[in-house]
This record gives sequence, C-alpha cells and structure tokens, in this order.
Amino acid sequence: MNTFVRGNKDLIKAINRNLILNTVRRHGALSRTQLTEISRLSMGSVSQITQELIKDAWLLEVGEGDYTGGRRQTLLRLNPDAGCAIGLKLMEHRIVCALTDLEAKVLRYQDVPMPADHDPAVIANALADAVDATVSASGIDRHKLLGVGVGVAGVTYPQLGVVHYSPYLGWRDLPLAELMRVRLHLPVYIENDVNTLTLSEQLFGAGRHINNFVVVTIGRGIGMGMVINHQLYQGAKGGMGEFGHITFDAAGPICTCGKRGCLEAFAADPAVIAYVRQSRSAEDAPHTLEDVLALADSGDKLARAALKRSGEILGIGLSTIINLLCPSLLIISGEGVVAGHYRIAPMMDALRAHTFNGLLDDVQVIVEATDDHAWARGAASLVIGKLFESPLVEAGVSF
Repeated sequence: MNTFVRGNKDLIKAINRNLILNTVRRHGALSRTQLTEISRLSMGSVSQITQELIKDAWLLEVGEGDYTGGRRQTLLRLNPDAGCAIGLKLMEHRIVCALTDLEAKVLRYQDVPMPADHDPAVIANALADAVDATVSASGIDRHKLLGVGVGVAGVTYPQLGVVHYSPYLGWRDLPLAELMRVRLHLPVYIENDVNTLTLSEQLFGAGRHINNFVVVTIGRGIGMGMVINHQLYQGAKGGMGEFGHITFDAAGPICTCGKRGCLEAFAADPAVIAYVRQSRSAEDAPHTLEDVLALADSGDKLARAALKRSGEILGIGLSTIINLLCPSLLIISGEGVVAGHYRIAPMMDALRAHTFNGLLDDVQVIVEATDDHAWARGAASLVIGKLFESPLVEAGVSF
C-alpha cells in the first residue's frame, strides 16, 4: 500500500468508516460481530466506528438478530432519514425531479415541461425551480438536502460539472453545475443519464454485490454504463458509454449525431417508428413505440418485423459487449424494453448466436423496464453515491 496511506491516520479512519457504511449498505442489517467478520477490521475498530456513525445518525440500532446462543446481537442498519437527495433527469420535452431518502426511495416526485427555449440560463433556472417546488411540496427541511444530481443524455465531464455535448439540447461545454449552484446554494453533480442508472443499480439494485457489470438502455437512444471492480467507469473526462454510436453499417442512415450507420440509427425507438411509418398513410402512421406495440399486438406484420429487426441488431451489438468485457451481469433497461417478446426474444437469440463460444454461459442477463421515476431516482443516486465513495478517490491516492 502507498506509504501516504499508511502514514495518514485520518485517511485510514475515513477508509474504515467507508468500509463499514458500504458493508451495511450491501448486506442490510448486521450485528457488530457480523460487521467484524465481513469487514475484517478488529472488533475494537468496528465498535468505535459504529458508535460514531450512530452518534452522527448514519446508522440505527434496529433490534436483535436471530438467537444462536451466547449474547444476543443488536443489529445495525443505515438510517435512510439522515439526509435527502434531489435527482433531475433532462428529457427532450420534460424535466423529471425526485426527492429521495438515502436508500433512494422516492419521497416526492415532480414532472414539469421543458422550456421551449434551450438557452442554458433558462434551463438552469427551470431545473432550480423544479428543485425548489419539489422540496416545498414535500415539507422536508431544506437543511436535510445533501445535494442535487442531474442526468443528461450525451457526454459529460462529471469532475468539472460540465455538459460537454448534449445532442438533444445542442449544448457544448456548458458549466451546468455552476449555473445551478448559484441559484440553489447546494452541491450539484452532473453525469450522463445512463451512468446515473448504473450507479443506482450498483448502490441499491441488481449490481449491489457484483464487481463487474454493464447496463444498456434502449429508448430514444441507446446508452451504456459500466462498473469495473466496484467503480463506475467514466472514461477520459467522462467520455464513455456511447454504445449507440458504434458503427453498425457505414453506409446506413444518418444518425442524430450526424454520422452514418450508428447502432442507434438502426435499433433505437425512433428507428422502429420510422420503419413502420414509411409504408403507412399519415392518418394511421405510429408516433410512439406504444403505437407500434399496439399494431404488433393487433397482428400487424410490419410492426412485428420492425421490432424483430431492432431486437436482432441490438443482440448483435450486445454480443460485442460480452466478447470485449464478459461482465458477470448485463442489465437491459430503458423504456424500449416494453416492446416485450417482439423485440427482446429476437435480441436474446442474436446475442446467443453472435457471442464467442462459452462467454455468455456465466453472464446473468436481466431485462427490466425503466420509468421516469427510475431516471430521477438514478440522478439522486449521484448525491447518495458520494456518501459511499472511497476516500481514496477524493485523496487522489493510487496503488
């Protein structure tokens, strides 16, 4: 271990405190004896740290565990009411906002229209207004707020609080966090929206006990988030996860990013809708994925073919992820999974067909739909995640 770590008692204490908090987060209510066994810290250290965490209201004593002989053990769990977080997700036409406790349980939810004017100052004020309205409606003391997380489609520089590129809003190198901090006087964290979902899965979802996993979202676009060795991988300056913009066919249709043949241009929801619309009159052409799904349910062959084509192309793309990374867990999420077996069954068939021999055998694949609450909850996890982030990250220590 780096000598700086060995010689810095405050940092070592912070690391051990973080270890205890994360152990309780992952495993739920535990006794001090169980904490000692799992964390491999001494009983004295565990006793001292848990006493401080109880005093600071981060842990609660919640009764006794199952009796196995000897002295009964008092259980400890996280205190979800020790603070609150706000999560915001910017969509094309709406802003969704959620106030959560420290277990990312939504306590209050707001959904407001996105201003037609995409001027950064206008949007920043609209976001701040959504925060103020949500907190006011909740009746919760503003002093309990630990910060605000914002999920944005596109490339972000999380360390700088900057939106580097937003395809839907047309922003480049916008210091959105600072614009909001001026209004709210709270810490503000910016992140790619799929990364916020990934962090939420790591903290409280299927990835809680998984070292390495990938989240892929299907909807208006196609995105990816990745956890490696329990750490959200952000790439250089945050530029990671543009899975939807890998080239599927260089001679293919123009994508929203301006390039040709991206996976997204073939397989995202707008591509499915466009595929069906091309052969229908304006009066009965679908406008949403739900319209396409309704047509498929009614027996429409073109709608079913469009969803099958999308699923097959997605499966080929997903096989590339497995072939390159071979994670323990692959989560397929987003609004687009509501297309069900019309899309997902062909996707799984293509995934199995194009993955290198044996690599998929030990990969758990989970398909779960994502609603607006989940996106906002994911953004709130940006704030909550700071509580569980290793002190080594802030200290800039490497091994």
